[in-house]
Amino acid sequence: MVPLQAPSFTQLSNHNFDELSALLMRADDLARASNFSPVEPVTFVLHGDEINLFKRANYGVNQSLVDLAARLDAFKVIDVRVCETWLRDNQVAVTDLPPFVELVPFGPSFQAGLARSGAIPF
Repeated sequence: MVPLQAPSFTQLSNHNFDELSALLMRADDLARASNFSPVEPVTFVLHGDEINLFKRANYGVNQSLVDLAARLDAFKVIDVRVCETWLRDNQVAVTDLPPFVELVPFGPSFQAGLARSGAIPF
Protein backbone atom coordinates (compact mmCIF):
# COMPACT_ATOMS: atom_id res chain seq x y z
CA MET A 1 0.00 0.00 0.00
CA VAL A 2 1.10 3.50 -0.80
CA PRO A 3 0.87 6.26 1.81
CA LEU A 4 -1.68 8.97 1.18
CA GLN A 5 -0.25 11.75 -0.97
CA ALA A 6 -3.16 14.18 -0.77
CA PRO A 7 -5.67 15.20 1.85
CA SER A 8 -8.49 12.69 1.96
CA PHE A 9 -11.78 12.23 3.74
CA THR A 10 -14.51 9.74 4.31
CA GLN A 11 -18.08 10.83 4.93
CA LEU A 12 -19.88 8.48 7.27
CA SER A 13 -23.57 8.36 7.89
CA ASN A 14 -25.40 5.32 9.21
CA HIS A 15 -22.41 2.98 8.98
CA ASN A 16 -22.29 0.03 11.32
CA PHE A 17 -19.45 -1.29 13.47
CA ASP A 18 -18.09 -3.60 10.75
CA GLU A 19 -18.08 -0.93 8.04
CA LEU A 20 -16.41 1.66 10.23
CA SER A 21 -13.95 -0.91 11.53
CA ALA A 22 -13.01 -1.84 7.94
CA LEU A 23 -12.29 1.81 7.11
CA LEU A 24 -10.17 2.22 10.24
CA MET A 25 -8.26 -0.97 9.44
CA ARG A 26 -7.60 0.33 5.92
CA ALA A 27 -6.18 3.54 7.41
CA ASP A 28 -4.12 1.44 9.84
CA ASP A 29 -2.73 -0.66 6.98
CA LEU A 30 -1.73 2.49 5.07
CA ALA A 31 -0.09 3.92 8.18
CA ARG A 32 1.88 0.74 8.84
CA ALA A 33 3.03 0.62 5.21
CA SER A 34 4.46 4.12 5.61
CA ASN A 35 5.83 3.57 9.13
CA PHE A 36 3.07 5.80 10.54
CA SER A 37 4.19 8.77 8.45
CA PRO A 38 1.19 9.68 6.27
CA VAL A 39 1.39 12.95 4.41
CA GLU A 40 -2.10 13.96 5.51
CA PRO A 41 -4.51 12.39 8.00
CA VAL A 42 -7.73 10.94 6.65
CA THR A 43 -10.60 13.04 7.95
CA PHE A 44 -13.50 10.89 9.15
CA VAL A 45 -16.68 13.00 9.10
CA LEU A 46 -19.32 11.30 11.24
CA HIS A 47 -22.86 12.63 11.01
CA GLY A 48 -25.21 9.72 11.61
CA ASP A 49 -26.03 6.96 14.04
CA GLU A 50 -22.46 5.61 13.83
CA ILE A 51 -21.61 8.35 16.34
CA ASN A 52 -23.31 6.15 18.94
CA LEU A 53 -20.43 3.68 18.53
CA PHE A 54 -18.15 6.25 20.17
CA LYS A 55 -20.36 7.09 23.15
CA ARG A 56 -18.76 6.39 26.53
CA ALA A 57 -21.80 4.31 27.51
CA ASN A 58 -21.06 1.96 24.59
CA TYR A 59 -17.29 1.75 25.11
CA GLY A 60 -17.37 -1.76 26.56
CA VAL A 61 -19.05 -3.14 23.45
CA ASN A 62 -17.06 -1.04 20.96
CA GLN A 63 -13.70 -0.86 22.73
CA SER A 64 -11.67 -2.31 19.86
CA LEU A 65 -13.07 0.23 17.39
CA VAL A 66 -12.70 3.23 19.72
CA ASP A 67 -9.18 2.23 20.78
CA LEU A 68 -8.10 1.81 17.15
CA ALA A 69 -9.55 5.21 16.24
CA ALA A 70 -7.81 6.79 19.25
CA ARG A 71 -4.46 5.25 18.31
CA LEU A 72 -4.77 6.32 14.68
CA ASP A 73 -5.74 9.82 15.78
CA ALA A 74 -2.76 9.98 18.16
CA PHE A 75 -0.42 9.11 15.28
CA LYS A 76 -2.21 11.68 13.07
CA VAL A 77 -3.30 8.97 10.64
CA ILE A 78 -6.94 10.01 10.98
CA ASP A 79 -8.83 13.06 12.19
CA VAL A 80 -12.29 12.24 13.56
CA ARG A 81 -14.90 14.99 13.20
CA VAL A 82 -18.46 14.70 14.53
CA CYS A 83 -21.52 16.66 13.44
CA GLU A 84 -22.63 19.01 16.19
CA THR A 85 -26.10 19.23 14.62
CA TRP A 86 -26.53 15.46 14.90
CA LEU A 87 -25.39 15.56 18.53
CA ARG A 88 -27.91 18.26 19.37
CA ASP A 89 -30.76 16.56 17.46
CA ASN A 90 -30.04 13.26 19.24
CA GLN A 91 -29.40 14.76 22.67
CA VAL A 92 -25.82 13.51 22.87
CA ALA A 93 -23.38 15.68 24.83
CA VAL A 94 -19.85 16.15 23.57
CA THR A 95 -18.69 14.91 26.99
CA ASP A 96 -20.27 11.55 26.08
CA LEU A 97 -17.60 11.13 23.38
CA PRO A 98 -13.87 10.43 23.63
CA PRO A 99 -11.61 13.49 23.82
CA PHE A 100 -9.95 12.87 20.45
CA VAL A 101 -13.23 13.55 18.62
CA GLU A 102 -13.59 17.10 17.27
CA LEU A 103 -16.84 18.88 16.46
CA VAL A 104 -17.93 20.47 13.21
CA PRO A 105 -21.15 22.49 12.98
CA PHE A 106 -22.73 20.39 10.19
CA GLY A 107 -21.05 17.23 8.88
CA PRO A 108 -22.26 17.29 5.25
CA SER A 109 -21.20 20.94 4.81
CA PHE A 110 -17.80 20.24 6.36
CA GLN A 111 -17.30 17.27 4.04
CA ALA A 112 -18.32 19.39 1.02
CA GLY A 113 -15.75 21.99 2.06
CA LEU A 114 -13.05 19.31 2.21
CA ALA A 115 -13.98 18.18 -1.31
CA ARG A 116 -13.91 21.78 -2.61
CA SER A 117 -10.45 22.25 -1.09
CA GLY A 118 -9.12 19.29 -3.08
CA ALA A 119 -9.44 16.45 -0.58
CA ILE A 120 -10.16 13.13 -2.23
CA PRO A 121 -12.53 10.39 -1.03
CA PHE A 122 -10.77 7.69 1.00
